[in-house]
Amino acid sequence: MNKAVLLVAGLLFLPAVMRAETIILNLEEPKADGTYTGISNLRGWAVAESGVASIEIDIDGVYAFDVPMGGTRADVGAAYPDFPDADKSGFSMAFNYKGLMPGEYLFTARAISNDGGVALQNAALTVDRFVSSFIDDAAKVDTTTVSEVLFAESTLTLKGVSVEGQQWDVALGFDTATQGFEVTGISAVGASGGGAACAASNWSSGDYVFEQQGVERAFRVRVPANYDSAVSHPLIVAFHGWGGDEGEFLDNATVQREADQRGYVVVAPLGLGKEEPGNRLSSWSFQGSTTGLDGDGVNSSVPGDSSDICDDDSTTDYTYPSCDGTAENGCSWTHCTVDDVTFANALVAEVSENLCIDAKRVFAVGGSNGGMFAWDLGRNAASAAVFKGVAAIIGLPHRGFLDPPVAEGGMPAISVTGLRDRTVPPGDWDQDTYTTTSDGDVYYYTGASAITRVWAEAQGCDTTVPAAPFDVGSTEFDCRAWSYCQSESNWPPVLDCRSDRGHTYGLGQSWPLILEFFDQL
Repeated sequence: MNKAVLLVAGLLFLPAVMRAETIILNLEEPKADGTYTGISNLRGWAVAESGVASIEIDIDGVYAFDVPMGGTRADVGAAYPDFPDADKSGFSMAFNYKGLMPGEYLFTARAISNDGGVALQNAALTVDRFVSSFIDDAAKVDTTTVSEVLFAESTLTLKGVSVEGQQWDVALGFDTATQGFEVTGISAVGASGGGAACAASNWSSGDYVFEQQGVERAFRVRVPANYDSAVSHPLIVAFHGWGGDEGEFLDNATVQREADQRGYVVVAPLGLGKEEPGNRLSSWSFQGSTTGLDGDGVNSSVPGDSSDICDDDSTTDYTYPSCDGTAENGCSWTHCTVDDVTFANALVAEVSENLCIDAKRVFAVGGSNGGMFAWDLGRNAASAAVFKGVAAIIGLPHRGFLDPPVAEGGMPAISVTGLRDRTVPPGDWDQDTYTTTSDGDVYYYTGASAITRVWAEAQGCDTTVPAAPFDVGSTEFDCRAWSYCQSESNWPPVLDCRSDRGHTYGLGQSWPLILEFFDQL
């Protein structure tokens, strides 16, 4: 797009005129043709004759986020005294460029006026980073492997720095803004020992099957567009909801875009149906769902209460044929064919044999029934050794199943629920009692506050006081967490997030939130 250039008071302005209104936008960072390797500013300023309503950022043509406005800019106010709030026209935020995979990106800033006018400015940039988006231990960086140091004006390059067991050429340049040396370039030169980071990389995106526990299991794989077999990638196993399939997550455009941008391999397996793989009502079995019994037993303080996970008289009998002999009542509603925890572990092993996966960054995301199952992955010693964090979307354990994760130090978890959900209601904030379905059936679930509190306690958090609001950078969610946790994560290791929706995933908002949570771990 051609733009007129206006030079005033030594500042470069890029005006755009839309709908007979003058809007002036200047994206100062990221800089065009710049290279970014970590957390840096995303900033600039904008004025409009009717005032500026919002600043939006697109990444490669897709909306990514809004930038906070209102920063003091006396220089702009002096240059444009006739524009509303010109002296408060700055926008700025910290942005983790390491959350993107290495490669070239086009950032577009969009200033939207109060009258609906729009001005755009682009900045093409390059992202360089190490394998992990956050290196939590300085011991993972070893400069004794450096083979050569090159000098060129204000830049020096370290050849062969070992980071997380892989060698890199790292360029350091002097930055006049910070008055210090910063990383300006990162180039992978292979794993330590000079070999590839992975022994094999046999798969591309597509559908696969393998036999496990005597049953042929189907799953779909999505490999990020800039997948590099020379580096290890984080993995998400996405478990669909009751009656769902492999496309429930992977057919979603936001899931695809965010996974590509952040470099996640996503695997979506198919649960088991009433009689065979792929049959209707494919499901995942978790605590209480096969027997129909809750984790509390009879609650004598509640008249008429029982040890069932539902009101058997008011709930449809969904019992699977495979649960004949296991179900204790008509509340049983998932399959009993195989052990899904064993399957989940075997699936991760199968994927790791065919793609370059970072074993320290394997995560589970589940929706509804899949989210209920995800909690069990942290409460089984075998799967807790494989999965490093879980995210449950509109999925909570049945009543009474409040076991903490078994791993020493706990397991990070984020719960995303809907305030208007009648199928798996989260309950009130700080509610200790169970919640009850009101969508026609009557099932009993552990409240969102109760399960996240127990998991926060396992992380050493101070749960003697109520969870406090935590800003995740999205107005869509009210997220709360506990403090003083024994975690090196940039975010609280356990988050309880709720939004104004019913029993829906809202992947356009929930998926970026979950990946941002995983990126902090």
